[in-house]
Amino acid sequence: MLSIIVPTDHDENIYYKESLLPFQNHQDVEIILVSQKEAFTRAERLNLGFHRAKGDLILFHHPRTKLTQEAIEYLIRKSQIKETVGEWGGFTHSFDQKHFFLHWISWYSNQIRVLRKGIVYLDHCIFFHPNLWKKDLSSQYLFEDTELSQNFLNQCKPVLLSYEAVTSTHRYHKNGIYKQTLLNFLLKLGKKLQLPSSFLFALYQK
Repeated sequence: MLSIIVPTDHDENIYYKESLLPFQNHQDVEIILVSQKEAFTRAERLNLGFHRAKGDLILFHHPRTKLTQEAIEYLIRKSQIKETVGEWGGFTHSFDQKHFFLHWISWYSNQIRVLRKGIVYLDHCIFFHPNLWKKDLSSQYLFEDTELSQNFLNQCKPVLLSYEAVTSTHRYHKNGIYKQTLLNFLLKLGKKLQLPSSFLFALYQK
């Protein structure tokens, strides 16, 4: 069975429902929604979802990303194969709007961050075998996907699947492409400087 876990939030611009609609009553799929009412940080919601899951393969589905039906069907088939060694990774990132700079961001995320550095952000939609999960994520407010990737990297490198994970550009529309990109850079710099995650999250939300 494939367990699909969605750490939902209060944002109305959500794509995951389109991904999951064909699989609502699929016998080989369980869908687990974990809302902010149960746990505030996304890391805590992912922890809860993982411990509720019964599947042989786990998919952490970003709430504002859409996967094709073929992508999820591929994971269903993969969940039915007995694996002695764990595997993890994500899908090829793209945005729902075309812009040369957004295209560059996706290229960097796929080719540099995932394939060279081994860091898979949640908007790629992260899949993994449960035996790779050695410890729960800390309750930090941001970069829980980086922490997850680093945990898995200690065991094996990620796989980048060719199916597209199409992510909403709502934050880029709201804040402007270049301003949002600068904010993302400042957040990563703040993480390297070990600034409190609560402060970085407040900056991100603002």
